[in-house]
Amino acid sequence: MTFATLPVTSGWVGGAVASVAGWLVLLVGLSLAGGLGLFVGALASATVALAIALPVAVVSLVVGIVLVRSGQALWRSGTKAERSMQEQALLAMATHHGAVTAADAARALGVDVAQADAALTALAKRDPDRMTVDVDDQGGVWYRAIPPAHVRVGERVRLPDVSGNAGAEVEAEPGPVGAQQPKRSK
Repeated sequence: MTFATLPVTSGWVGGAVASVAGWLVLLVGLSLAGGLGLFVGALASATVALAIALPVAVVSLVVGIVLVRSGQALWRSGTKAERSMQEQALLAMATHHGAVTAADAARALGVDVAQADAALTALAKRDPDRMTVDVDDQGGVWYRAIPPAHVRVGERVRLPDVSGNAGAEVEAEPGPVGAQQPKRSK
């Protein structure tokens, strides 16, 4: 697990646990209500059996459905948070290194190259003011972060550090692929 996914893992894990618990409540609760209804129906009238089994079934349905739906919502929010964290990490990495490849991003995020390439491409398509795609003479694909418009080349800016540290101060140096990496200050 990498720094880019660690804080949000609990979102989709919690969502999966809540969904599984919801399905189990539905299965066990409805089975219990059905079995209880049959047992009481054999000993007493159908009205008594229904009066005992119906509340158990209703409570099981309500609790189970609430757990399944909340688990799905938690799963979605965890996935969204994970994607956002990865995008922040990719932007920080591209800003720090000048330009990165999908292989560089995959190593940093702990995912395969196809996932990293898909994340970088999606980021470049969705936010072309912050990330651009360059192709070098050998056909290599490089992703480059674009500094904000209010930052002039050579101006020192403080970048947020996604790992929770204070961040790094770098010089904004946009340029062609293979341009000199930004200089870190001490």
